[in-house]
Amino acid sequence: MSHVVNLPGNSASTPPTDSAEGLGAVMRNRNFLALWIAQAITQTSAQMIWFVMIIIVEEQTQSSAHLSLALLTTIVPSVAFGLLAGVVVDRVDKKAVLVVTNLLRAISVLGYLLYSTSLYVVYVVNLIFVSISQFFAPAEVSMIPALVPRRQLITATSLFNLTWTASQLVGIVLLAPWLVKFFGATVVFLMSAGIYAAATVLVAMLPASAPPERTLASLKRETLVHDVRGELHEAWSFIISDRQTWWAMLTYTVGNALMLVIVMLTPRYMVSILGVKPEDAVFVFAPAGVGILAITAFLTVLSNRFGKERLVDGGIICTTAALFCIAGLQRAENLLLPGVLSALGWLVHLPFRQGLVPPLMILAAVLGVGYALLTVPAQAILLERAPATTRGRIFAVLLMLVNVAAVIPLVVLGNLADRIGVNSILALLAALVAVLAIVTIRDQRQRATRLEG
Repeated sequence: MSHVVNLPGNSASTPPTDSAEGLGAVMRNRNFLALWIAQAITQTSAQMIWFVMIIIVEEQTQSSAHLSLALLTTIVPSVAFGLLAGVVVDRVDKKAVLVVTNLLRAISVLGYLLYSTSLYVVYVVNLIFVSISQFFAPAEVSMIPALVPRRQLITATSLFNLTWTASQLVGIVLLAPWLVKFFGATVVFLMSAGIYAAATVLVAMLPASAPPERTLASLKRETLVHDVRGELHEAWSFIISDRQTWWAMLTYTVGNALMLVIVMLTPRYMVSILGVKPEDAVFVFAPAGVGILAITAFLTVLSNRFGKERLVDGGIICTTAALFCIAGLQRAENLLLPGVLSALGWLVHLPFRQGLVPPLMILAAVLGVGYALLTVPAQAILLERAPATTRGRIFAVLLMLVNVAAVIPLVVLGNLADRIGVNSILALLAALVAVLAIVTIRDQRQRATRLEG
């Protein structure tokens, strides 16, 4: 997001002058603590809403095409309003944006209660809800430098990034599946409305941000189009001129787009292949999340020893192998002793007798490891290669590419999965990632040969 580049200039409020560093010093800052709590609870709520929505869609339609449509309503707003939100937030009071967006989300989330009436109404509600959220994120990040001293910025931003990952696990794995099972979707949506109302109160207690250098009234449509076009052109010119940046951008985009497609296919896989309920997709999401967190803890050591590009190669290989194995898991059932599969299911105390679930959980963890190896080092390469003056815009382009790259697969593969089966789609995805592996490794060898020459 381009607004991140000029963070210190986004707020004239004088930050605290506390010379202490570390997490403890940051958490003693009441204003920052209020902003962080608002971030943690709203992001967790957003993950809960997302999970419950795809479960509702699967239960009512048993259609991957409808799941694709549901995910598109989440992706399209980020493509349509991502850059625009950054431009607007830079021209208005950040605190006002935080208060208004949380209040609007508290109201709009009540629209999900109409899920029993029409799914298409839910899709429209989700479009509105996610569109509002596009303006909250840049305002939230832009407030950090006004609340903490410069020496604590790294700690503060690292905490925000960690919280984003943790919110996915808490919302999708720990809360949403069990709340749906025991209380129903209505309770989740009502709880989410209360969470956004509480977040509204939290951000209302923050100090006002500085008056913007340029006001929203000075923003004209012609100027906006020209500015956005110029920023995109500058960022894209650097991307295509630097080979390593280009390949890092490509692998990061493919990795994230691939995971969006897998998320879309997982509820269908659980129902059609394993014969369980769609909310039991948690048995895929949970080990995948554990795999991501586990390997991320060692990425610095691994990167120093093997290099970032080799880690990306390893991520591609892990992802390809996991997808091929998951696609062939149903056929492998005939090769394994039924007693062994039943014993495996009994050992982990699954709420259903499906012996294929334990190996699926292992493969999901491998898939999570592959995803982390594929995307995190690629993102680090981008941070290292991108000039500081264009870094924010390059990542804005990156986020747009991830979402745009996922649109066509979500539309096409969702319908195709209903016709030829989810296993065939997973095998196709594995083959495409394998092609990426071959091309990537070949390109790296060619660059190494040129450097030696």
